[in-house]
Amino acid sequence: MLHRKSDLRMASCDDWLPRYHWRTHHDRAVRAEPAAAARAVREVRAGDTYILRPLVLVRGIPARLRSRDREWYPTKEERILDGLRDGVGAFPLQDDPGGDLVVGFVGQPWKLRQQWLALTPDEYREFDQPGYMKGVMAFSASGRGERTLLHTETRIYGTDQASVRRFRPYWLLIEPFSGLIRHDWLAAAARNARSSARP
Repeated sequence: MLHRKSDLRMASCDDWLPRYHWRTHHDRAVRAEPAAAARAVREVRAGDTYILRPLVLVRGIPARLRSRDREWYPTKEERILDGLRDGVGAFPLQDDPGGDLVVGFVGQPWKLRQQWLALTPDEYREFDQPGYMKGVMAFSASGRGERTLLHTETRIYGTDQASVRRFRPYWLLIEPFSGLIRHDWLAAAARNARSSARP
Protein backbone atom coordinates (compact mmCIF):
# COMPACT_ATOMS: atom_id res chain seq x y z
CA MET A 1 0.00 0.00 0.00
CA LEU A 2 1.31 3.44 -0.92
CA HIS A 3 1.38 5.93 1.96
CA ARG A 4 1.57 9.69 1.96
CA LYS A 5 2.25 12.32 4.61
CA SER A 6 1.05 11.54 8.13
CA ASP A 7 0.76 13.54 11.32
CA LEU A 8 3.69 11.66 12.92
CA ARG A 9 6.52 12.40 10.52
CA MET A 10 9.79 14.23 10.00
CA ALA A 11 9.57 17.26 7.74
CA SER A 12 12.92 16.37 6.17
CA CYS A 13 11.56 12.96 5.15
CA ASP A 14 8.59 14.69 3.54
CA ASP A 15 11.04 16.85 1.60
CA TRP A 16 12.95 13.89 0.20
CA LEU A 17 10.46 11.02 0.03
CA PRO A 18 6.87 12.16 0.61
CA ARG A 19 5.39 8.91 -0.78
CA TYR A 20 6.47 5.55 0.59
CA HIS A 21 5.42 1.92 0.96
CA TRP A 22 7.18 1.19 4.27
CA ARG A 23 8.02 3.39 7.22
CA THR A 24 9.60 2.82 10.65
CA HIS A 25 10.46 5.31 13.37
CA HIS A 26 12.14 5.20 16.79
CA ASP A 27 12.72 7.71 19.61
CA ARG A 28 15.08 8.10 22.55
CA ALA A 29 15.11 10.79 25.25
CA VAL A 30 18.51 11.96 26.49
CA ARG A 31 19.70 14.49 29.08
CA ALA A 32 21.76 16.68 26.77
CA GLU A 33 21.42 19.81 24.69
CA PRO A 34 19.95 19.21 21.21
CA ALA A 35 23.18 20.24 19.47
CA ALA A 36 25.21 17.79 21.59
CA ALA A 37 22.71 14.99 20.95
CA ALA A 38 22.76 15.69 17.20
CA ARG A 39 26.56 15.51 17.19
CA ALA A 40 26.47 12.28 19.14
CA VAL A 41 24.20 10.62 16.56
CA ARG A 42 26.67 11.47 13.81
CA GLU A 43 29.71 10.25 15.74
CA VAL A 44 28.46 6.86 16.96
CA ARG A 45 31.01 4.19 16.11
CA ALA A 46 30.35 0.51 15.55
CA GLY A 47 32.19 -0.29 18.78
CA ASP A 48 29.79 1.94 20.74
CA THR A 49 26.89 -0.39 19.91
CA TYR A 50 26.09 -3.87 21.16
CA ILE A 51 24.44 -5.67 18.24
CA LEU A 52 25.48 -3.97 15.00
CA ARG A 53 28.69 -5.91 14.37
CA PRO A 54 27.23 -9.36 15.23
CA LEU A 55 24.22 -8.73 12.96
CA VAL A 56 26.41 -7.56 10.07
CA LEU A 57 28.60 -10.63 10.54
CA VAL A 58 25.60 -12.96 10.33
CA ARG A 59 24.15 -11.05 7.37
CA GLY A 60 27.37 -11.53 5.41
CA ILE A 61 27.55 -15.33 5.79
CA PRO A 62 25.64 -16.15 2.54
CA ALA A 63 27.86 -13.78 0.55
CA ARG A 64 31.03 -15.32 1.97
CA LEU A 65 29.80 -18.82 1.14
CA ARG A 66 29.06 -18.03 -2.50
CA SER A 67 31.96 -15.71 -3.27
CA ARG A 68 35.51 -14.90 -2.31
CA ASP A 69 34.68 -11.21 -2.35
CA ARG A 70 34.97 -9.75 1.11
CA GLU A 71 31.70 -8.39 2.50
CA TRP A 72 31.76 -5.12 4.40
CA TYR A 73 32.29 -5.59 8.14
CA PRO A 74 32.72 -2.51 10.35
CA THR A 75 35.72 -2.06 12.60
CA LYS A 76 35.05 -0.89 16.15
CA GLU A 77 36.37 2.57 15.31
CA GLU A 78 34.32 3.06 12.14
CA ARG A 79 31.46 5.53 12.32
CA ILE A 80 28.15 3.87 11.50
CA LEU A 81 27.41 6.65 9.01
CA ASP A 82 30.58 5.81 7.10
CA GLY A 83 29.70 2.13 7.24
CA LEU A 84 26.29 2.75 5.70
CA ARG A 85 28.05 4.01 2.60
CA ASP A 86 30.08 0.80 2.31
CA GLY A 87 27.35 -1.55 3.53
CA VAL A 88 24.21 -0.35 1.73
CA GLY A 89 25.47 2.36 -0.59
CA ALA A 90 23.99 5.22 1.45
CA PHE A 91 24.81 8.77 0.39
CA PRO A 92 24.22 12.16 2.08
CA LEU A 93 21.13 14.17 1.19
CA GLN A 94 20.92 16.75 3.98
CA ASP A 95 23.10 17.58 6.98
CA ASP A 96 22.04 20.59 9.02
CA PRO A 97 24.64 21.26 11.76
CA GLY A 98 22.90 20.59 15.07
CA GLY A 99 19.73 19.65 13.18
CA ASP A 100 18.38 17.04 10.79
CA LEU A 101 20.59 14.47 9.11
CA VAL A 102 19.25 12.59 6.07
CA VAL A 103 20.89 9.87 3.99
CA GLY A 104 19.43 8.21 0.91
CA PHE A 105 19.82 4.83 -0.73
CA VAL A 106 18.68 3.39 -4.04
CA GLY A 107 19.17 -0.24 -4.93
CA GLN A 108 17.98 -3.77 -5.53
CA PRO A 109 18.64 -5.42 -2.15
CA TRP A 110 16.79 -8.65 -2.96
CA LYS A 111 19.54 -9.70 -5.38
CA LEU A 112 22.22 -12.14 -4.21
CA ARG A 113 24.84 -9.61 -5.28
CA GLN A 114 23.10 -6.49 -4.06
CA GLN A 115 23.00 -3.51 -6.41
CA TRP A 116 23.30 0.03 -4.97
CA LEU A 117 23.50 3.32 -6.83
CA ALA A 118 25.45 6.39 -5.75
CA LEU A 119 23.45 9.53 -6.57
CA THR A 120 23.69 13.25 -5.93
CA PRO A 121 20.78 14.88 -4.06
CA ASP A 122 19.38 16.27 -7.33
CA GLU A 123 19.66 12.87 -9.03
CA TYR A 124 17.93 11.27 -6.06
CA ARG A 125 14.96 13.63 -6.27
CA GLU A 126 14.46 12.85 -9.95
CA PHE A 127 15.15 9.12 -9.83
CA ASP A 128 12.19 6.97 -10.91
CA GLN A 129 13.77 4.14 -12.92
CA PRO A 130 11.65 0.98 -12.63
CA GLY A 131 13.08 -1.98 -10.75
CA TYR A 132 14.53 -0.22 -7.71
CA MET A 133 13.83 0.59 -4.07
CA LYS A 134 14.34 4.20 -3.04
CA GLY A 135 14.75 5.06 0.62
CA VAL A 136 15.72 7.65 3.20
CA MET A 137 16.93 7.40 6.78
CA ALA A 138 16.73 10.59 8.83
CA PHE A 139 17.66 11.71 12.34
CA SER A 140 16.55 14.75 14.32
CA ALA A 141 17.20 16.16 17.80
CA SER A 142 14.57 18.42 19.38
CA GLY A 143 14.44 19.99 22.84
CA ARG A 144 11.82 18.69 25.29
CA GLY A 145 12.27 20.68 28.50
CA GLU A 146 15.47 19.49 30.17
CA ARG A 147 15.82 16.63 27.72
CA THR A 148 16.35 16.15 24.00
CA LEU A 149 14.28 13.75 21.94
CA LEU A 150 16.36 11.86 19.40
CA HIS A 151 14.17 10.63 16.56
CA THR A 152 14.95 8.47 13.55
CA GLU A 153 12.67 7.64 10.64
CA THR A 154 13.18 5.34 7.67
CA ARG A 155 11.02 5.33 4.54
CA ILE A 156 11.17 3.00 1.55
CA TYR A 157 9.47 3.38 -1.81
CA GLY A 158 9.32 0.95 -4.74
CA THR A 159 9.57 2.56 -8.14
CA ASP A 160 7.19 -0.01 -9.64
CA GLN A 161 4.88 -2.78 -8.45
CA ALA A 162 7.32 -5.54 -9.45
CA SER A 163 9.93 -4.02 -7.12
CA VAL A 164 7.40 -3.76 -4.31
CA ARG A 165 6.57 -7.46 -4.69
CA ARG A 166 10.24 -8.47 -4.74
CA PHE A 167 11.12 -6.32 -1.74
CA ARG A 168 8.21 -7.33 0.52
CA PRO A 169 9.59 -10.72 1.70
CA TYR A 170 13.07 -9.20 2.09
CA TRP A 171 11.62 -6.44 4.28
CA LEU A 172 9.67 -8.90 6.43
CA LEU A 173 12.94 -10.70 7.07
CA ILE A 174 15.19 -7.74 7.87
CA GLU A 175 12.81 -5.21 9.43
CA PRO A 176 13.02 -6.56 13.02
CA PHE A 177 16.83 -6.53 12.89
CA SER A 178 16.87 -3.11 11.23
CA GLY A 179 14.74 -1.81 14.11
CA LEU A 180 17.17 -3.31 16.66
CA ILE A 181 20.04 -1.49 14.99
CA ARG A 182 18.16 1.83 15.12
CA HIS A 183 17.43 1.34 18.83
CA ASP A 184 21.07 0.42 19.45
CA TRP A 185 22.29 3.47 17.51
CA LEU A 186 20.08 5.89 19.44
CA ALA A 187 21.03 4.29 22.78
CA ALA A 188 24.73 4.65 21.96
CA ALA A 189 24.22 8.29 20.93
CA ALA A 190 22.36 8.94 24.21
CA ARG A 191 25.20 7.40 26.26
CA ASN A 192 27.84 9.38 24.40
CA ALA A 193 25.88 12.64 24.66
CA ARG A 194 25.43 12.18 28.43
CA SER A 195 29.13 11.43 28.85
CA SER A 196 30.19 14.52 26.93
CA ALA A 197 27.80 16.68 29.00
CA ARG A 198 29.32 15.64 32.33
CA PRO A 199 31.67 18.18 33.94
